[in-house]
Amino acid sequence: MRRLPLVALIAALTTLGPLGAVQATDTFTAPDYANPACRITAGSSILGVTPDMVAGVVGLPIALPASPAAQTLVVTELGQSVDQTGVRDFLATCGLDSATWTDVLWAGDSVPPYGGEATLDLTVVAGILPANTTLKTATVDDGDFLNALVNAAHACGLDGNDPALWNRSQLDTPVGGCIVSMSFAVFEASIGTYALNVLGLTDPADRVAWFNDVNIALAGMASSGVITVVSSGDEGSGGCEPDTRGVQDFMAGQWPSTSADVVSVGGTMWGDASSTGGAMTVNDSYSPGSTLKPVTWRTWDLGSDCYWAYPTTIWPAVGTTGGVSMYIALPPYQSAVATSLGVTSGRLSPDLSALAGWPMWFIPTFNAPATPTLEMGTSAAAPLVAVGLAHVNAALTSRGLTPLDNSGGALDVHDVIYNPEFASVFNDVTDGNNNIWSSDLWTGPNAVTTVGALQVFGFLDGSGVPFANSSSTITGYSAGVGYDLATGLGVPNFARLATLLIAAQQPAPNGPPPVLQQLPAPDTGSCDLIVTTYDWGGASTGGWSRSWAQWVNDGRGGPVCTRTLVYSNALRHWIVQR
Repeated sequence: MRRLPLVALIAALTTLGPLGAVQATDTFTAPDYANPACRITAGSSILGVTPDMVAGVVGLPIALPASPAAQTLVVTELGQSVDQTGVRDFLATCGLDSATWTDVLWAGDSVPPYGGEATLDLTVVAGILPANTTLKTATVDDGDFLNALVNAAHACGLDGNDPALWNRSQLDTPVGGCIVSMSFAVFEASIGTYALNVLGLTDPADRVAWFNDVNIALAGMASSGVITVVSSGDEGSGGCEPDTRGVQDFMAGQWPSTSADVVSVGGTMWGDASSTGGAMTVNDSYSPGSTLKPVTWRTWDLGSDCYWAYPTTIWPAVGTTGGVSMYIALPPYQSAVATSLGVTSGRLSPDLSALAGWPMWFIPTFNAPATPTLEMGTSAAAPLVAVGLAHVNAALTSRGLTPLDNSGGALDVHDVIYNPEFASVFNDVTDGNNNIWSSDLWTGPNAVTTVGALQVFGFLDGSGVPFANSSSTITGYSAGVGYDLATGLGVPNFARLATLLIAAQQPAPNGPPPVLQQLPAPDTGSCDLIVTTYDWGGASTGGWSRSWAQWVNDGRGGPVCTRTLVYSNALRHWIVQR
């Protein structure tokens, strides 16, 4: 998350140079404001957009024919909390019916102070939550990813601190499932230093154990069906200080967005129809009704966590992070896209992308909610994807269909989004890059600053090269047709995804006939069963209902649990017909 106060934004209109841009495949019409009160202007410029405007561009909300199954969405917060009244009042001002949420605090922790990150996360999701969805925050008062994720698992309903004992039946909403959003990550090259300096783990063995335990927790959540969504990071191609943000002259992805058990979300911005590539600045005015398209997020602004020399000198560029993991093996669901990139090992991130900025997100200021501010970052993109997936699952369960989950079955979220049958879901981002050190920022017709200006501030040497990084090591990643390490598969349209998944869960026209499965009802009489031996052909667990059959009790009849499997050509799996 990157916050730029309104005063600084207004000043930026006169201090920053012209903007460049990039190009994508599909275009859309820039949405208008539902309420003019939620529009910030500076002179003749309009700045920022509200959550409902962004939601409309990605196909939200999705119409529901009936009430969906109950589900849970959990927003994970580290070291921050949020003023719920302030966020809800702000959203009401913008004409949005805001959800309430429950705060789940890690046992023994104190409630941390209000923060901009938490405020951004909750503003993104609270005003566009689907029906019958319980919203929670899972909060810890420090930077411990392990406690934060285990706390999120608890908020979903999973019991205890041992991920090996977690299963879907424990979820508070086992039918609809649980989705977790987390907007915190650390460069892989800096994980050990982070564990030392932030968590105080002085023993190298303890640091390795902590890293492994976080991955085990994520795997336990996934095996229970929980979809965990993590932002890919805001430090572009790397090379930043402090060590929590990167290492100079080194490119790397950010973990745990590089975990194979999460959905990694990168960032985009909205360029105009003639954009050809380059960074954007905060001095461009948003114009409702104009023709726009998603482009790789790379912004030159006045606020950043990316330092040229920590803690004194901020490098004034940010952008979406991506890369090939040094620690997490290439998962099977990425084998095809890895081959197309020539990658043979290492998990690729991100999986997909959503709006980070420009335009920036219009939200309340965390410590003065009556005063609006503007934010940007993959910290907004991740919760947007999480709430988008919640809408997709609501659309499915409202029709009695199986929702997406993360457990490796037919409706596994990764297998679905990487399935070529669902390629039309994504607005492919084909231009731009995430190299925030590139000379195109200060040379050429679309430069956002000048060589001289950066030399005065001590960023560039006499040859115009950043002192911090060499062009040979920090090259960034470029967007292109299909999957890329800047924007992943592109920007999803959630309504289109729901439509395809609804169609995919119908019996194949020329496929094998449906299969009826039955087993005697247990002594409890409940058919809420976890019986994996019946989950053949990729079918998921559950979906049993109580019925009566003559074959039980030596032909005298009795209660049974029954379900029907149908074969889906699109998913290439047997699925439970619900």
